[in-house]
Amino acid sequence: MENLKQFHSQLKNLQSQAKKLTESGLALNSIFDQEEMRLKREDEASSLRAVYRAVVEQLEHLERVEASVKRARSQASLMFSLGGLAVAAMSSKSKRLSAIADHLLQTPVDEQQPFGLVMVCIGPKGLPDDVKGISISQLARESGRLESQTISKLQEDGCLLFNQEAFSALIDRLSGHIREGKLNLPVSRDKLVEIAGLNKPKPRIKVIEAE
Repeated sequence: MENLKQFHSQLKNLQSQAKKLTESGLALNSIFDQEEMRLKREDEASSLRAVYRAVVEQLEHLERVEASVKRARSQASLMFSLGGLAVAAMSSKSKRLSAIADHLLQTPVDEQQPFGLVMVCIGPKGLPDDVKGISISQLARESGRLESQTISKLQEDGCLLFNQEAFSALIDRLSGHIREGKLNLPVSRDKLVEIAGLNKPKPRIKVIEAE
């Protein structure tokens, strides 16, 4: 009988230890799951920063291309002007001033053509799969539109446009949301509109009429 009581006592001790081990195991599983989620969020935030760096490199490349194209156009315009002036100088003296004036009026002025405006374009698929740097100025030149018209057309096609500063602020905000567990990649276009506050109504300007 004494042996039976001792056996029951040992069994209870083993059951108690098993319960504690189970509880510890569950607690460790929870900690492991939390750490796994934290690492996943950090990986997503890091990948978003990598996307940002890649897009900034694209913008810097486009800016260099725009500067190079502008210089080339200016040099070509200058050579064209000098050539025209040389022809005008060879004309009769009585017609020289008139020819110079006509040539200057007909010479294309490169400064009137758009150069240098580059922006971040996020397409309908959102981040991180549908983002790139684009040259608004180049698209405007190729289409014969104004830069403002080009921007409006891209927006009508479902693109979100940001300058580098605004894009940097957006990435910082998204990274913070991801680390806090409020957001996961990919981020849809509609969610980006919401986070960036692009759907907020514009404030109305009150017009005060003069008495």
